Amino acid sequence: MGRGGRKNKGGSRGGKDGRGGSHVSGERQTYKSFNDLRRDNDNFRKYYTAQKIVSEEEFPVLMEAMRTVLPTNFRITGSRQQAVDIREQIINEFIPYFKDITIEGAEIEPPHPLEWYPNNFGWQFTIPRVALKKSKELSKFHSFLVTETEVGNISRQEAVSMVPPLFLDVRPDHYVLDMCAAPGSKTAQLIEALHSGVDAGQTPGGLVIANDADYKRACMLVHQVNRLNSPNIVVTNHSGERFPNIYRSTEGSGPRQIVQFDRILCDVPCSGDGTTRKNVRVWEKWRPDDAYALNPIQSKILQRAAYLLKTGGRLVYSTCSLNPIENEAVVAHVIDHFEGALRLVDVSNQMPALKRRPGLDTWKVMTRDGVLHDTFEAMPLETAGRRKHMHKFFPLESKRMEEMHIDRCMRIYSHLQNTGGFFVAVLEKVAPISVDEKKKAAAEHAVLVAATEKARAQAKELAESAMDVETETEGASAAKRVANDVDAADAKRVKVDIAAASDVDDDENEDDIADGDDKEAKGRSGPYLPDNPREDPALPENPFVFLDANEGELKTILDYYGVKDTLSRNGFLSRIENDAFRSVYNVSDSVRELMGLAGQRLRVVNTGIRVFSRNCVKDAGCAFRLVCEGVPQILPHLPDRCVLNVSFNDLKTLLEQVNPLLTALSEESQERIKNVMPSSSIIVRYDPVARAGDAEQPFTRLTAVLTIPCWRGHASLSVHMDKNQLCSLIHRVLGRYIDRNAVGGLKLANNTRSQEPAAEVGAEAEVEVEADAAVDDEEVAAE
Repeated sequence: MGRGGRKNKGGSRGGKDGRGGSHVSGERQTYKSFNDLRRDNDNFRKYYTAQKIVSEEEFPVLMEAMRTVLPTNFRITGSRQQAVDIREQIINEFIPYFKDITIEGAEIEPPHPLEWYPNNFGWQFTIPRVALKKSKELSKFHSFLVTETEVGNISRQEAVSMVPPLFLDVRPDHYVLDMCAAPGSKTAQLIEALHSGVDAGQTPGGLVIANDADYKRACMLVHQVNRLNSPNIVVTNHSGERFPNIYRSTEGSGPRQIVQFDRILCDVPCSGDGTTRKNVRVWEKWRPDDAYALNPIQSKILQRAAYLLKTGGRLVYSTCSLNPIENEAVVAHVIDHFEGALRLVDVSNQMPALKRRPGLDTWKVMTRDGVLHDTFEAMPLETAGRRKHMHKFFPLESKRMEEMHIDRCMRIYSHLQNTGGFFVAVLEKVAPISVDEKKKAAAEHAVLVAATEKARAQAKELAESAMDVETETEGASAAKRVANDVDAADAKRVKVDIAAASDVDDDENEDDIADGDDKEAKGRSGPYLPDNPREDPALPENPFVFLDANEGELKTILDYYGVKDTLSRNGFLSRIENDAFRSVYNVSDSVRELMGLAGQRLRVVNTGIRVFSRNCVKDAGCAFRLVCEGVPQILPHLPDRCVLNVSFNDLKTLLEQVNPLLTALSEESQERIKNVMPSSSIIVRYDPVARAGDAEQPFTRLTAVLTIPCWRGHASLSVHMDKNQLCSLIHRVLGRYIDRNAVGGLKLANNTRSQEPAAEVGAEAEVEVEADAAVDDEEVAAE
């Protein structure tokens, strides 16, 4: 994760007039286009040459790779039934298509699978994203990527960003926490892994909590995860280092137990200097002390994760930075802090096709003046005293670094496999953390106070030793300087892990307070306690409320559609406003239990799948209709009368025409539809395997069953799908591309349907079709 995890870190990002902004130095900066930026930085080169991240001969190759533009990368959603169909479509349709394309006389290399990504679901295309978007020759492939991304079949994601979730080894019964989740591409992988191997219509026993400290980014995260239609996801808004304790009640008078997680991903806020290939401005903004303010935050998040992790659980810490102060320094000092409870996992045998380098066991710290220091003790007093956590920027003793196997960390460099730069550390909790943080923090604070008193005594002794007036004056001045230096430096050299008097008393902790904390929270003092951090205030919006399936509108809905008891009645919820709700969501039993335990401690932004939505048709048999995103979840629990199995010809009619008349369908389908009440939802189901004997077949060879929610009008049947989902379906089934601008005008308006209604239907049927169109317009607007 780059800088986005914290607000305004690093100063203004530019003036409103677009001509530039103020740099952290206060100087006015002139705006430069990407093409005019110098893709180099002298301090960057000096700093990383000194760190010896690669050999001296290899360093120019690395630098050259970091100056080039990233290729396009994408990932097929592996947990979906149609994943294989999408992969085969790329192989059979698009790879041959690229063989006939040239741009400015040059042949185009077709997309190819990432050799280390499982099942050939990860892909790379050497054409950069900007070129792909602008090229007329590649517009067909670009349209495919955009459409499939919006419906959730594909995720556009940088290749190295796909790595951390793969090492977590998530299983369907795991409780998973993504502490710094936005924008959500890694969260999507975690959800996929949770659902991997679970039959359609079944719900995994685990869950994924996707958390982010920034509310707006958490809302963006909702859009990302909603594409995957999982009832096992909860999106929350907490500072990672203050994610709340959730307690499970115990029998008798025993202590409450904290809900812990099997897997935790800490993709923490970082300087992002491994992203120069896509964030070109990193070159001009990079400074050696960018990592100083981030290291304490990163350490707190990792410490908090360690407490929330089950013994025997796995944790992945990652950044898109190359800086050891943000990487090995954080991991080493947190492992050391917990005294053997955490260990680095050797994953060298996993994903052998992924090229990586071992973690560093030694590095230097560069101050703002460009001077490199090997140890904290060697730093000038005035420099060392500027940061309370400065001593934690350096490596531990070489023997200790060797004992913790710091080389098991992974460094991924741009030139190894044409990717961005990344750091990944896989940790396992091998023992309970029984350290009393309050006692430990108090003891370290006592050491700090003792060191301060000692420094003041030395200053006083120096002042009293002056013999004459001139010397005495000079000595007093010197004593004052020494006292100040020691108070601000020597005392801070003591290896403490506290924020001294307040969480917000220095520049490295002021961003720990999220926007929206109350004044009392901001004024609260004391050391950071990762076992029980202070809580964030509740979100100022309507909370989710669980609905009783045995009464009210929910009972009416379930009875009308005949939802079977095989679907848990405990997982329906909604946001209530003015004693009413517009949509009904469904969550898994694991999410229901967690939310019941957490109460208002969790700042829940969103959760579950929308399965029912209020419609606007006055004469509808039920006030709520089925929603496209909830169909996979609810279909296995519906009676046969709500499902219409169709032939390919009927499927083709639904996709080619808008609101086709019922008489346009086969006699078999017409007979079945008679059993469905007018003005209600029905699910159309096409099984390509069962219909393999049909005379006409889909354009793309399909293996997954297609399910389409429809509205059964009095005289017509209309598809209820988001326009992007409809575009994707039409392409796979009929092999036709629909221009996105044209789709914007398609809106499922029935005046563009077949213009030859059957004679026997007459004018009355046409009026009914117009009524059906109103439902269609509502669907498009809602989606």
